[in-house]
Amino acid sequence: MTDSLAPPYSCQKMRVVVLSAVALVSAGLLSGCGAQAQPATPHLKALSPSKTEREWLQGLSLNVSSPAASTPAAAKKAEAIQGSARVPGVEIVRLKVFESPALTTSLVLAASRPAYFLLHQLKPIIPQLTASGNDIAYYLRVVDARGKNVLEWSGRPARSSSAKAFFHGTLYVRPGLEGCSPIVAVGFSTSIPPCPSK
Repeated sequence: MTDSLAPPYSCQKMRVVVLSAVALVSAGLLSGCGAQAQPATPHLKALSPSKTEREWLQGLSLNVSSPAASTPAAAKKAEAIQGSARVPGVEIVRLKVFESPALTTSLVLAASRPAYFLLHQLKPIIPQLTASGNDIAYYLRVVDARGKNVLEWSGRPARSSSAKAFFHGTLYVRPGLEGCSPIVAVGFSTSIPPCPSK
């Protein structure tokens, strides 16, 4: 008698377990319905200055230990940059505003989605770093979540041997991502592949 009741009981128990699992999965899907998952923010915390950054600082008579400016104007500029760079999937690794020349700014960012960041999130940050005229200097470095270079861009006033003022700049974009960058250097190939991000 007991043996004859065992199979139906076992099947019923199995159905309950399966239905419970389906209910849990459905509940999980419904709770996420319409909500897009946010990209994970990198957590590099610190990154050693690159050779380009050191050369840029040297060209401005600064170094990695030069103090940041403590004026209200410098604080305002830093706040504006932080506001424009505070986007999903991006970490501000280092931000420094120097007093001279003209609130020179050094900014290092880590992006969990490098192509997407260059294509959609970098452009609003650029005006916060740059200004018209030769009396401004800026440095921007973007790395991925592992600290590998994605973009490195610098500019500073310089002087030629004839003492005529001119501007000195550098730009590196990771191969394959040139089509994502809103910053383009003179001499870039005209056959740049399209950005892999949408």
